This record gives sequence, structure tokens and C-alpha cells, in this order.
Amino acid sequence: MSISTGTTRRPGLDLLLVRAGREVERRRRASAAAHGLSTTGLAVLHALLGVPSASHRDLAGAVGLTPATLTPVLDALDALDADGLVTRERDGRDRRVVRIAVTAAGRTRSAAATAAVDRDVAAWLPAAPPELRGYLTRIAEQR
Repeated sequence: MSISTGTTRRPGLDLLLVRAGREVERRRRASAAAHGLSTTGLAVLHALLGVPSASHRDLAGAVGLTPATLTPVLDALDALDADGLVTRERDGRDRRVVRIAVTAAGRTRSAAATAAVDRDVAAWLPAAPPELRGYLTRIAEQR
């Protein structure tokens, strides 16, 4: 069945942005997967790069997940490589708190996957003018 309204209407900017976002995400997933990571796993590694360790709850908040949703992501990262990409240890001051840290293997994998994602997305997208990058950054920071 074909739907026709009799007029050809070009997609609005809103729909074009959604479609472009989906394509960027598809490319990000493929690039991360080539390095054995999900995009969520890559986000977790990236969040850990600037801190010695983070509590499970704080890390979940930093990547926009619930603590329960974060657990299987950490399980997968822990299982990658011989020693894992992250470590989990009980906090010495509060045994109820689990602290997560990125390992040297995790730093290496994160750097390689991030470079691949950047390269693959940049190869598809035209160079973004600084004003577009600034606008997109402002939108992303509003959530």
C-alpha cells in the first residue's frame, strides 16, 4: 500500500535531525563494537578516565543510567581482556559502597575506540562550522 497526499513535501528540519542522529548513533555503535564495546560501555570508560574511581551510584548518574542498569554493563567490561577493563572494590570507609576504576587495558581500549568513533563519524559528516558545534553543545547540555 502506498500513501500519497498528492503533493511532495520535503521532510522538516526536525525529522532530518532525527534521521541524522540515528545514522550517527548507528556508526558509533559499529565503531565501538569493532573494539568489543557497546556505546554505553564506551561512555562508562570515558566517564572513569578523569577520576581515580567512582561509586557505582555516581557513575550510573554520570552516564544517565540507573544503578541496576549499570551492573550488566560493568559485568561486560569486567569480562573483557584478561584482567578486565574496570575494577570494582568495596569502599574502605563504607563497605556498602562499591567503587569502580578503569584499568590500563580499559584506558587503552577506550582511547582506540574513541579514536575510531571520531574518525568514522567525521568521515561521514562534513566539517561542522564552529557555530553549529556550539549550538549542538548547548542543546546537549540542556538535558
